[in-house]
Amino acid sequence: MGKNDTLSKLKAQERETRRELIIEAARAVFGKKTYDRVSMAEIANAAGIAKSSIYTYFNSQETLFVEIAVRDTRRFIEKLEHQISTAASPSLESVISYFLDYYMEHKAQWRMITHFALYGNRRNESVEKLDSVSRQLLDQFTLMFDKLGYQGNTRLLAHTLFSSLSGILIAFRKYPGRTEAEKAAHMKRIGRRFEKMFVLLQDA
Repeated sequence: MGKNDTLSKLKAQERETRRELIIEAARAVFGKKTYDRVSMAEIANAAGIAKSSIYTYFNSQETLFVEIAVRDTRRFIEKLEHQISTAASPSLESVISYFLDYYMEHKAQWRMITHFALYGNRRNESVEKLDSVSRQLLDQFTLMFDKLGYQGNTRLLAHTLFSSLSGILIAFRKYPGRTEAEKAAHMKRIGRRFEKMFVLLQDA
């Protein structure tokens, strides 16, 4: 490898390191505040770099946010996919429990998703990237219902499951007067109710 090639490789590694630094700093900031109250200056301060440097890697706050949301959601989907694809008959209860457990544990990630849904500008490119991972998640729910032998429109069932679980998190994540353990237990109880409803639907 020549000298120029070595320098190019080092510069590329340096750029990737800085890009990852920005992403980690932004993830921490986005996890503490609503999307509309975060500024690039705050992210730059958290990363320990000049604000102008961020724009070398991300042309807008939304672009940076979407990069984080897509990455984190893909990690969640990979674990879900393993759980569903490796089982001959996936457990609906386990999938519901995994979804709730994951987003109860990854509070910042859930806040980011919901805040962006409320306050994001949703440019075309951002919408396409987020819709892509959303479809991947719904694909897994659809596959699960197919493998469980559900009849009818399993894609519609996938949408129903996703909206039900999202609603549980939105409604009870901040349940007043309850400890974290009590909130988690309550959400799990509701999740089991939804599971029973889906089972009854299948038996009807």
